[in-house]
Amino acid sequence: MLCLSRAVLRAASAAIILLTFGCTESKVAQCDRIIQTANRFVNQATQLTDNGQTNEPQAILQAADAMDKAAEEMQALQISDEPLEEYRNGFVNMYQDISKATRAYVQAYEKKDRPGAEAALSSLQRATQPEPELVKGVNEYCMGKK
Repeated sequence: MLCLSRAVLRAASAAIILLTFGCTESKVAQCDRIIQTANRFVNQATQLTDNGQTNEPQAILQAADAMDKAAEEMQALQISDEPLEEYRNGFVNMYQDISKATRAYVQAYEKKDRPGAEAALSSLQRATQPEPELVKGVNEYCMGKK
């Protein structure tokens, strides 16, 4: 009887371990989703703004819309890996800040408010500053260098 209950206990333990770890998405898959989402929206914003060269308010607002959508999609990613979750949150915050600063810039530009446009441009530059570190961090972490 004792042997039977130990066998049942071992089988139950093995099943719990498999369910716990077998259903968790791999770090690689989570990395891929973050990287693909980030790349897709960077490419979209680059196209909308003609690689940052456009002065068309409508195109710039479309890029802000793309950043809002990027923040939403990035936030919706189910990430269980704690460091990746921090990187994801960094991207979300950055995209939201970029969108906000971009909209402020367009608003100032349309009002011909030069000081407002310059302030918004400074905000936009600050909003994009985390990007190189976020990209580097995600890439290094996902490649096992961190």
